[in-house]
Amino acid sequence: MLPSYVDVYRVFWQFERGAQAPIILLIVAWLVWRERAQLPPMMVAAPAAGVVPFAVGLLLYVVARSQSIYSLEIAAQIPILLGLVRMIWGTTGLRRLWFPIVLLAFVVPIPGSLLDALLVPLKDWVSASVDTLLHAFGYPIARDGVLLLIGPYRLLIADACSGLNSMVALSGVGLLYVRLAGHRGYARNAVLIASILPIAFAANVLRVLALVLITFYRGEEAGHAFHEHAGLIEVLLAFAAFFALDALLGIRRRPRPPTAPLTPVLGAAR
Repeated sequence: MLPSYVDVYRVFWQFERGAQAPIILLIVAWLVWRERAQLPPMMVAAPAAGVVPFAVGLLLYVVARSQSIYSLEIAAQIPILLGLVRMIWGTTGLRRLWFPIVLLAFVVPIPGSLLDALLVPLKDWVSASVDTLLHAFGYPIARDGVLLLIGPYRLLIADACSGLNSMVALSGVGLLYVRLAGHRGYARNAVLIASILPIAFAANVLRVLALVLITFYRGEEAGHAFHEHAGLIEVLLAFAAFFALDALLGIRRRPRPPTAPLTPVLGAAR
């Protein structure tokens, strides 16, 4: 399976749209290493519950590898690994390792047809949001599809400005954080998971908003300089907002200390 990762690194991961995948892959490896001491002795059994997903995944992998379907190559490894774990360590091993294996879904390259279907509306929403915000504050801005015109400058919302990368990265890290944090309240976990995509989208809108304003006030050269680091700033901003939300939810759920009962005064003067 190593040749598959070499191929997706060469085709996808060297570019911004797949930059988060190697990080998630390292996180998966760390999670598996973290659970090694809790795994039972190797059973080397072959129950049907493990053979079936292993066989299906292996068939998908062989077909995808022969046709160079990179997305299916990586996705097929999920049932393969789930089947192997079930056959080698049984249900106990599967209960320990299912999460890091499923987390590999965030490493799967998004197919081109699906990528276009996601990027087009995202870019349109981002450009419309920035146009509405700046217009409300009186800036001379207009929008033509995903093209923003402010003052003498024309800025095209490219694929990198859609926010899809930050959504994928924050989704993977957010689910990992919820898993490791171990909050007892289901409501708190649900709110955190539901906030992932809105936070990532809002962070990307702020990124594009800052880019437009820097270009408007400082010129194209300053805008290009900011754009080189804007992706990292966007991801850091999204993570900070996510962790701040979790801290706020923790404060709201923190129980109040019990109030000491009033002690009656004995021997009071008559």
